[in-house]
Amino acid sequence: MPRSILTFPGSASVPGLPKLDVSEAEINVANIAGLRHWPGLFEWDVTTGAVLDRVTDGVIPSYGVSQPGANFVTMANGKKGYKVSALANALNMPLETAGSFTVGCVCGIDLSFGSVSESELNTSVPAPWGVYSDLTPTGQTSWVFGSISIASSVSGAWPIKLAADKLTAVVVIFDRGAGKLSIRYNGVEMYSSTVAAIKTVSLHKELMLGGMRTAGTGRAISTRPMSTNAFAAFEAALKGEDLIAFEAMLLEAAAAA
Repeated sequence: MPRSILTFPGSASVPGLPKLDVSEAEINVANIAGLRHWPGLFEWDVTTGAVLDRVTDGVIPSYGVSQPGANFVTMANGKKGYKVSALANALNMPLETAGSFTVGCVCGIDLSFGSVSESELNTSVPAPWGVYSDLTPTGQTSWVFGSISIASSVSGAWPIKLAADKLTAVVVIFDRGAGKLSIRYNGVEMYSSTVAAIKTVSLHKELMLGGMRTAGTGRAISTRPMSTNAFAAFEAALKGEDLIAFEAMLLEAAAAA
């Protein structure tokens, strides 16, 4: 099914189902070109026993056998969100990384998403990519895109850190054309890089919500007990009005209930 305007099968006109309100911010995101995955991370989205894409209704599979309806918790902002508390609950999606891509979500102090295939080295072809928060936790994050890496000590100097008592809107933009990597928290750029490898590095063509595998033979997938009610991935480098619209949706999801 091709992507179209955001629709929901459940509404006030369906007896026994709650009234579902769709915000203007969500509609704006549904119409951004390049939208590849938008998991429905709401209890009413998983009534069929699976997490569905919010626009296409396609099933977004979990990494293992899971009951998504049992994985919802009240987050720091008072809203319900999907919690990845075990590897089986992580969501697995294909993502074309040969070109530009953008991934964003809201999270508390725990965060993890990226590729899951095993690589011997960060210089392997293809190489691993993704982000994971400190296990301690400290609110700091480590980012890897093959040979391009940002240590948690670097994120420790950022003006905004992940926190347990509030949600943060996190967006990473990997812009092949411009040769720029940008990491943004709450609409503010925390880090950017323009190293030449951004245009050429080969990355695994996959995306897991709730885990990633760093380089090293036999290396286990790093997971964090993260909860979120908004996550989306684009096969494009968002900029301008599209980026503003995406971050507006994330900030709306992160706001207090």
